[in-house]
Amino acid sequence: MIYKKLLAYGFFSLFLGCAQPDLYTSENKKIFLDDLKGKWILINYWADWCPPCIKEIPELNKLNSLYDDQVAVFLFNFDRLEGEELREQLEKIKAEVPSLISDPKLIYDYDVPDALPVTFVINKEGKFSSVLKGPQTLEEIKDVLNL
Repeated sequence: MIYKKLLAYGFFSLFLGCAQPDLYTSENKKIFLDDLKGKWILINYWADWCPPCIKEIPELNKLNSLYDDQVAVFLFNFDRLEGEELREQLEKIKAEVPSLISDPKLIYDYDVPDALPVTFVINKEGKFSSVLKGPQTLEEIKDVLNL
C-alpha cells in the first residue's frame, strides 16, 4: 500500500515538474498563470522611441512595488526585442518590472496596439478586462483596479 502511494506521488511530482510555463520573461523566469490567480495582471506595451512610454515606466514601477500582492505588472516591447538589446533598453528606462519575451497576445487574444503606450488589464479571474490607452499615472491605474 505504501509503495503504491509513493509510486503515485512520484509520478504526480514528475508530472508537475514537466508543466510548461505560460510565459517567459527576459531574465528567463517562467510565469505560470495559475500562480497569478487572484491578482490583476497588467501588460504594458512600450518602445524606447516612445517618450510617453518612457514617462509611464516610473508609474508602473511604483504600482508594482506598492501593490505586488494584488497586481502583477509586466512590460512587453512593441519591437519584440530580446537578449542584450532588450536588457540595455530596460536598464536605460530604469524598468523595475519584468519584461515578457513570450507574446501575451497568444494567451489573451487581444489586438496588438497601433499606438503606444497601451496597457492591457487582465482581471483577478484571468480574463481580459480593459485597455488603458496612453500614459497612465499611478492614481489612474489604482482607480481602474479599485485599489
